[in-house]
Amino acid sequence: MKRERGLLVALAAAGAMVFGWSGVGSAQGVGQSGEGYSYTQPAAELIAPYDTRAGRVTFLVASNVSGRAVSTHWIFWNDSCSEEVDFSICLTPNDTIVVDPTNMSAVGADNQPVGPQISLTDRRGLVTIVAYETDDACSPYGPDTSIADNTIVGSFTFADTDDGYSFGNDALGLGTNQGSVGPTGSVQVPGNPGDRFEFTVQTFNPTTVENSVVVLSHIAELAALGDNRPNGYVVPGTPAIVLNTSFIDTTEIPTSLPDIRVSCTKFFTVDESDPLIPATTTVESSGIVRLQPRGQFPVGGSTYLYGIVGQAVGSLGSSASVKVETLEGSPSPAFIDGIDQNLF
Repeated sequence: MKRERGLLVALAAAGAMVFGWSGVGSAQGVGQSGEGYSYTQPAAELIAPYDTRAGRVTFLVASNVSGRAVSTHWIFWNDSCSEEVDFSICLTPNDTIVVDPTNMSAVGADNQPVGPQISLTDRRGLVTIVAYETDDACSPYGPDTSIADNTIVGSFTFADTDDGYSFGNDALGLGTNQGSVGPTGSVQVPGNPGDRFEFTVQTFNPTTVENSVVVLSHIAELAALGDNRPNGYVVPGTPAIVLNTSFIDTTEIPTSLPDIRVSCTKFFTVDESDPLIPATTTVESSGIVRLQPRGQFPVGGSTYLYGIVGQAVGSLGSSASVKVETLEGSPSPAFIDGIDQNLF
């Protein structure tokens, strides 16, 4: 693991191979109690994918934008929901760290590594980063430590060194149900019980896409998995979410695709190995892949689908978060981009 200056210089030097750096994703405004989620506003927990297989490189960036130190708990989950490693990183006020999953360790209050070096290789999945209140010594979190909401922001970078491309995106930031459980509550997924969602993956013309990755993850509150600790957080979870899938081209003509199942974290491509659009289906246009959960989520209001897409056509490319629509009749508030709903 390296601190901010050195690694950011290395990332800047690699800028010539970066094909797409995403802008702000669609996000729900943070409510009065700090509930909600955002890709831009400080949060209690960050969620991002990682990939350390051969020829793949991931960098994870986390910043504490609050005026107090926090102890962050990093857990790396593989794509089968098993925990690979976990450790603590102290983030002092306005502190930033860049983590390479193949060369990382715990970090203390003096920005120095603590304990053994950790190398997580040949794995892919999801990382969860939870911020906790701490003392002047920035002591690591404990089982009864309060979660520190409105503190951390983050992003990630994926690179394929064999093909010479990379892309980045914002980490998903989640807030807490402040005041209802414990001193600062538990971390929540977006939405309310009874919500109905549709998810959309934007794609280029699959016949022109040269490289792509789509990451979909079923995320769940610990309480939905039977863990009722007062300072619970969000993790990748089971059972599988079954998604009715279709492609809609630029003339709004839909094409039915095979259903997909997402349990824990699944990695797809647009049309290559593990494709969203199978080779048996002819698609010759850009468009959207529409994902409609079959019925409600396994535990209404406590689970959610997180996703990102990156794709390249020659030297051009893009990265985006999976888009979400709350269907008519749902009690969930409208989706707005990084604006506090209380301003209206």
